[in-house]
Amino acid sequence: MRKGFKKYIAAALVIVSVLCTAVNMELTALAKGPTYTAMQDVYYTKDNCVVYAEPSYTSTILTTLSANLPVKVIGAYSNGWYRIEIGVICYVKMDSVTSAGAIGIKNSDDKQIADAQRTAAELGYEFVYLTLNKQKIIKKDIYNSYVGQKVILYAKINDELGVSFKMLYEDQIKDDIHLNVKTNTSVNDSGDRTVQYLFDNDIELKGQLAIFQFKTGYDKAVDIYPSDIDTGEFVLMNTYYTEFSEFAYAPVTQVADIMITEAEIPNSLTETQRAIMADHRKGIKYQIDDTSEYRSSVVHGKLRKDTEYVDYDY
Repeated sequence: MRKGFKKYIAAALVIVSVLCTAVNMELTALAKGPTYTAMQDVYYTKDNCVVYAEPSYTSTILTTLSANLPVKVIGAYSNGWYRIEIGVICYVKMDSVTSAGAIGIKNSDDKQIADAQRTAAELGYEFVYLTLNKQKIIKKDIYNSYVGQKVILYAKINDELGVSFKMLYEDQIKDDIHLNVKTNTSVNDSGDRTVQYLFDNDIELKGQLAIFQFKTGYDKAVDIYPSDIDTGEFVLMNTYYTEFSEFAYAPVTQVADIMITEAEIPNSLTETQRAIMADHRKGIKYQIDDTSEYRSSVVHGKLRKDTEYVDYDY
């Protein structure tokens, strides 16, 4: 083989080696970097929201924003940063913004929201109103940023249905909470109404408590049937009397299908029954119900000691 050809082969091998090394280095760098997901949503700033020029603590700080300012979120990095647009492209940490904010309460006279606020105040919890996006999804990072705080998160799903999240323990969720709901309604010959609320995605909240509201009007007995998250079957949880309230409540530790039946009540409630109904609204379980059968039932078998307890003598 001629010397010139040998030199050509050697040079070519060196070039190929350099190219392969460069490609491998680039692939390695990409593999180690955070993933990016494009978004189109509006979140609200928490107090002292620091805005950076790049998604890094070491980058230039552009400004610090006060609470409840809307910002357009256009992307998310897997290492905990949002890409936002506020006239310029910049970055904030995920835990410095939220889908919640007083600015999200468009109608301060909304009875559903006012009722949820009153419940939080009676329990001594901070009230946070969640502004749902068009997809009616609560992002897991937004929800988890409140875990462990003495706070009730509230989301108005529609004019009949709302949900409060009573935050109690350090149990973070792994998936977004989907609050899209389909409604099936029927009325029998006696005028009793049955409504099924069917959600796209079930999620178990473990240590947290979801308190669903059902707007039913006055003087009703409302039977509440959460679905078992494993079998999907509806199981009777309790009856809620709405004699002096527009809303019935269902304290559960899951977001999943729920069915209600409501009928006119023939008699006035006793004062004891009214007191019990008031505490149902707060999401309180009862020692009188806390039996081994209650704890092992298909609906309540997964509940932990996640609520205050009040003992009533029936």
